[in-house]
Amino acid sequence: MRRRLVIITHAHQGLDANAGIARLAEDFWRPAGWEVLVQQGLENPPDSDLAILHVDLTVVPAPYVALARRYPVCLNGSVTDVSKRRISRDLVGRDDAYDGPVMVKTDRNYGGIPERRLRLVAGGRGARWREALASRLPRAWRGRIDGDNYPVFPHKAAVPAWVWRSPDLVVERFMAQREGALYAINQWQFLGDRGRVLTYYSDQPVVKYQRMVKQLPLHDEVPAEIRQRRAELGFDYGKFDYVVTPEGPRLLDANRTPWTPRGPDDPRMAAMARGLPGFLR
Repeated sequence: MRRRLVIITHAHQGLDANAGIARLAEDFWRPAGWEVLVQQGLENPPDSDLAILHVDLTVVPAPYVALARRYPVCLNGSVTDVSKRRISRDLVGRDDAYDGPVMVKTDRNYGGIPERRLRLVAGGRGARWREALASRLPRAWRGRIDGDNYPVFPHKAAVPAWVWRSPDLVVERFMAQREGALYAINQWQFLGDRGRVLTYYSDQPVVKYQRMVKQLPLHDEVPAEIRQRRAELGFDYGKFDYVVTPEGPRLLDANRTPWTPRGPDDPRMAAMARGLPGFLR
């Protein structure tokens, strides 16, 4: 019997071609004989023994969680909240005793951009007008930061007052993995019992792929503490960003809908693709 996978997506999102799961389906699973169906929205879901909850929002709306529970096996079915307040163990409050370096982040993944896009689609002209107005306001009035450029401060007293007032922002201890003058980050992409880690370096404290100066060969040496966090958070598929500090490994970000733009063959994709059949066992 042909194997079927149902990918559950939001009614206003669907499955982006740059999503990692889309690339796995197109390059590996369909050629191997899998029937991969994209369920966009809640209406008329197909039957299947295997599904994956792939709603690209920080908090999954309850109706999509309920739909996921209708399937015998649903990957990431219990991963319904990936906000920094849910994921991080290193958040700093304004009155906390800690006074070392800190970083300001958005509570929502990807700067809250998927949520804003959804509001624009669902809210029509009024929502677009409010967003255009907000984009012209000073950052302190909007309570927003650039989701791709988190500011770092030497201590929490240097954090602007408006940051503490914004429900969309969090303050986290700044934790660095260093090699000489360079900063490092580890990105673990996984599916089931398969995965690979990409470790790369930058001369900037906030390490981004675009600022990379060198990278290590792909590896699978994931600290036990990070594997334990994955088990606690219930992830079957996704990407974890973490650093290894003198105080131990620290999880920085957990993403259940990672992107993998098309380009040269990526060995991480081939490794993860082999993790899917294990869920049928």
